[in-house]
Amino acid sequence: MTTATTDLVVFTGPSLRASDLPPLQGLAARLGRRLQLRPPVRRLDLLDLADSAAGTEVLMLDGEFGQRLAVSIAEVRAVLAAGQPLTGASSMGALRAVECRTLGMKGSGWVFEQYLSGAVDSDGDVALLYDPEDFTPVTIPLVNVRWLLAQKRGAGLLSPAAARAALHTAKGLHFRDRRPSVLLRRWRQELPADAVEVLGPELADERRDGWDRKRLDGLRAVRAALGADEPEAA
Repeated sequence: MTTATTDLVVFTGPSLRASDLPPLQGLAARLGRRLQLRPPVRRLDLLDLADSAAGTEVLMLDGEFGQRLAVSIAEVRAVLAAGQPLTGASSMGALRAVECRTLGMKGSGWVFEQYLSGAVDSDGDVALLYDPEDFTPVTIPLVNVRWLLAQKRGAGLLSPAAARAALHTAKGLHFRDRRPSVLLRRWRQELPADAVEVLGPELADERRDGWDRKRLDGLRAVRAALGADEPEAA
């Protein structure tokens, strides 16, 4: 079990839902922790945190993308060198955890493992649009599609050829355009009917959270950092 420090700061956003947060806060309280939830990490946020909140543990899930906004490897290196514990998962956190693992940053989860193994190598696989008010995802990141297809293949519900075709179709959509309705329409146009019968229902509003791999990794990473679970990977 993870050795607890007093405070856990989590940079999150679209990887977690608003309904996920109260149970996590309750879990933290029961474990005697203080859980601070912050918006997606941006350039200099880690340095500011290290200067103002020494001794905290930091978990990075979501972060801003962009040449000027994204948290840099140099910033991660400086924070780690100063003794700030830093873990990543789910999205930007998974990317930086892979890039900075030799510097001491730790990572966990399926998304992290995909980047670590080289099975996924594009930052764009975790990109998505989200509502800036409540961080609700508007589009589906490609890494979640990969997870869904792997699960359906593993269950024998989708043939390898159909899974490849479905992934090809999803990859053909820019991350800004990969809305559930658009993806469903493209799959209906380009996939066999039996594949659409398997995949189509998963795009419904009430089903997507269940196979949102970024969300699942994020939930597990927060629980592990609080000391409730062991992480899936270190």
